[in-house]
Amino acid sequence: MSRKPYSKFRSRLWKVVEIDRQLREQFRRGRPCTKQTLLEGLRDDIDERTLRRLIELMRDDLGAPIEYDRSQQSYKYTHPNWVVPNVHLDEDEMRALATAVQAIRPVLPGPIAERLDNLLAKLLDALPEYQRDEVRRAQGQVEFVPAPVLSRGSQWFEPLQQAIAGRFSVDMTYYVPGKEQETQRRFDPYYLRNYQGAWYVAGYDHLTEHWPIFKLARIRALTVSEAPYSSQRFNSAEYFKDSLGIMVGGAPQPVRVRLTGYAASIANEQVWPPGFTYQATGPEEGILCGQITNIIDLIPWVASFQGDAEILPEADDHRAPKAV
Repeated sequence: MSRKPYSKFRSRLWKVVEIDRQLREQFRRGRPCTKQTLLEGLRDDIDERTLRRLIELMRDDLGAPIEYDRSQQSYKYTHPNWVVPNVHLDEDEMRALATAVQAIRPVLPGPIAERLDNLLAKLLDALPEYQRDEVRRAQGQVEFVPAPVLSRGSQWFEPLQQAIAGRFSVDMTYYVPGKEQETQRRFDPYYLRNYQGAWYVAGYDHLTEHWPIFKLARIRALTVSEAPYSSQRFNSAEYFKDSLGIMVGGAPQPVRVRLTGYAASIANEQVWPPGFTYQATGPEEGILCGQITNIIDLIPWVASFQGDAEILPEADDHRAPKAV
């Protein structure tokens, strides 16, 4: 397959991005970057001459605030506000991104939502002013209303996200409602999930030696350890397969729900969960069929139909959930 015309430029661009990452990281630590550490980070067998040309490109053509210390043969940023101009998005792509930001912002912890806003602002700066105004106007014309009651626990989102990224175990105090007691646990977090306004984390629990999902609102204390965990296979699609929300555990079992009245009249307008099918049995009646691993998730979902849905008896036998 022939290489795309811009492949050589793209290769150089990603080298610039890696140099920027190293310089930015060392700026935060208050240390310069030596030539050797930069070359090792690039992992591309480039020589010092090529590195020098890349640095000159960043400094002279792209305006990067790079300072060279000849005595230590090292480079450093004089300030961290420079951004690699490595993204070109058209107006339609920016509008889609702005809409996505608008959708997820209500459920994100404050600091992360602010970073997302800052990221969008930086990307918008790359557009002409009239296009920037159009994207902002489009963003203001879309609203995503979160669940009426949001869950507590958002303060644990960022440390858990950092632990997942670094593959570090966490030590936490977790409240178990069924036992009405707090437990001390070492936990390997793998995956964060927002469901109906509440954040949950799935992973491996050293206390039970199982893979539960914990609600962040029930975490009483949490610290990220310095102990990396051995990465184990975790597939979120497989973990939540045949789940309608966050309840997992048990073998998939068939369920049947009778819809009547208004719920049946609008059934053809609905996009049902994967594996669920609907068949009308009358003018205002029909049967919704599917399978789930835990019927407890089905109960609030059926209740949301406001009396126009009923779980048929064969779905009553179910196994206890693993979620805690």
